[in-house]
Amino acid sequence: MSLRVQGVLLAVASAGAIALGVGRLFALGLGAPDEQILNAVAAGGDISPFFVGLGAALFASADLSSRQFALTLLQVKGRVLVFCAKISVLVSTAVITGVGAMLLIAPFAVHRGAGVDRVAIAYWLAVPALHAFFALLGAAIGMIVRSVVGTVFVYLAFIWALPLVVAIAGIWVPSISGPLLQIAPVTLTAAMLDPATQIGAAARFCLMDGVLLAVGFVSLRRWRIR
Repeated sequence: MSLRVQGVLLAVASAGAIALGVGRLFALGLGAPDEQILNAVAAGGDISPFFVGLGAALFASADLSSRQFALTLLQVKGRVLVFCAKISVLVSTAVITGVGAMLLIAPFAVHRGAGVDRVAIAYWLAVPALHAFFALLGAAIGMIVRSVVGTVFVYLAFIWALPLVVAIAGIWVPSISGPLLQIAPVTLTAAMLDPATQIGAAARFCLMDGVLLAVGFVSLRRWRIR
């Protein structure tokens, strides 16, 4: 069931990226600046990574809560090794989904005048990179929570509610608002879609995902499978 749901979410992510990208390309007038064309190419990054991360979160939590993980351990020893393999598959699938969406958008973008040079490559890689980062984020949350329903609520809260909570907290303690907003997924997504801030956003995304995955693996090692 989790595999079917994940397949649906990946299809929605891919369709959303393509629809947004192609739609914005057609909305541009003839002779639009290169920057506007490339922004349209990466427009899907605003929505498609969310579904990729949700799919990864559901897969990870369902695998653990359904005891499928325990059955896998009967064949292959090592919890960390087994889940690293599962996460690798999730991330690979997420990246392939992003690359596939970009390839389908490419003919329309090239027709509008988009190219693939040193500057443009940052726009073309934004969606696949965001898919990978959100897949890691979702898998980490699924590992930590391990309940399908709980994982959905935590994932939604982390994506949408965190910036609001931080903004409200910043009213009372202004010094913490800025730094915390810099690691909010919504903020990082916007920064990843801008070549000027992409490298810094990728580094912060890696740090956030790395910390959450480390917590997830520690939790996994201490979990008493029943």
